[in-house]
Order: sequence, then structure tokens, then C-alpha cells
Amino acid sequence: MFVGTVGAGKSTQIRLLASNLETRGFKVRTTPLKTGHLLAYLLAAALARIAVNAKHANPITGLVQEKPHLFKSLFKLWLILDLLSIHARFLLTVYLPAKMRRVVIVEEYIPAVIADYVYLTGILGFPLKESSFALNLMLRLLYLCGCTQTIFLDAHNSALEKRWSNRNSLEEKSDYLQMQRNLLLSISKRFSSSFLYIDTSNKTIRETHDLIVNHLVGLRNPEFHRHRWLNWRKSHQDKTWKAKEDECR
Repeated sequence: MFVGTVGAGKSTQIRLLASNLETRGFKVRTTPLKTGHLLAYLLAAALARIAVNAKHANPITGLVQEKPHLFKSLFKLWLILDLLSIHARFLLTVYLPAKMRRVVIVEEYIPAVIADYVYLTGILGFPLKESSFALNLMLRLLYLCGCTQTIFLDAHNSALEKRWSNRNSLEEKSDYLQMQRNLLLSISKRFSSSFLYIDTSNKTIRETHDLIVNHLVGLRNPEFHRHRWLNWRKSHQDKTWKAKEDECR
């Protein structure tokens, strides 16, 4: 999975990696999996169209900034719709392709969903227990597909702002970027069998791609892969992950 700050280059690197793998004979499926899908997006977009005046990076940002009380009153409904949408998308674009032995490359994925839920819960002033059922459901989905290799892409704010300007997209809030660099980074590390962090600020697209490919090639070495798993498992001291280690050998 590819996670990281908005504008760090995730979508570009996903396209390059998918093309690289396909030329090597792999069957590849790429998909985004993030908050605000399908039913939840329709609800947020409808509310934003009615109640929000200024333009924002997405409908949820607009509601949180301009109409927090309105979004707070409908947060549980939005959360249920988002869970339904994510489960449907996960089944069709991640779980089934993985069972068909496709290489599945996901943008954002479950750790990003969990981080967004925690972020929104805090911004709206709810205790974390208000979204605990959603977090538990997301963890169950994460366990279904077994081993996850994570690429975390980041860049300095000045580089991100330049990229947003080049592609005519609206700026993200600084506190959301900070959440991605802290909470999302921590969650991604915790629930990954292998993890690679790349600061793309001063790297070309090709340089970043080469780092990713070299990292993934290393994972195909069984001894290297087992070594990473043992280190990861030791750091967590969690016996429930023994079955996952066996699955990934």
C-alpha cells in the first residue's frame, strides 16, 4: 500500500509500479481505499453544496471548517455509510483480486482510514469510543489480506504547496498534514510486515521509483523477508501475529 501526505507522489508512483510489474508478467490491480467513498461522499457532498460557501479540498473539510455542528449531528450516519462503502470497495477491489493472486496496490488503505476516523473524531470533539466500533471493523478488514508492504511518501510543506499549485488543487490544512506525519505514520508502521519511508522533496520521480523497486526486490529474498518479519514481530511482542508469520514464509 502507498500512504503519506497529500501531494507526495503516491498516485504517480502507483502508476509507475503497476506498469513495471505488468511488464514483468504480473497481474496487477490498483485501487484507492480511503474515507469518503460512495454513499458517504454523496451525503457529505450534498450537505456541503447546501451549507458550505468557500471551496475546500473536499466536502468533509468544508463541513468541518464551516459547519462543524451540522456535520457533528450527522457524523454517526456518515460513519455508517462510509463503513458500508469501504467494505463493499474492499471486497471488490482488494480482497477478491488478492484471492485471485493479483498484485494489489492500494492508495491509502486501512491505516489511512483509521487515522482519518481518529482525526475527525477529535476535530468534532467526540471521545474516541464514539468511533471505536468503526476502528475495530477496519482492523478486521486489515487482517483478512495477510501481509502488507507499506510505502510511505512525504515531502516538505514547500514542495507540497508547489505541487498543489502545479495541478490546480486546493491546499490541505496544516494540522491534517501533521496528523498524517504522526498518527498515520505510526499506524502504518505498526500494521505493516515491511515499511519504507521516502522523502520525495528533492527526488525525481525516477529516483523515487528506483528506491521503491529496490526495496520490493529485496523483499522477494526469503531470508530478508523472514528477517524483517522477526524484527517486526519482536518489536510488538504480540503472540497473535505468529499465524501471520507462518503465512508469509
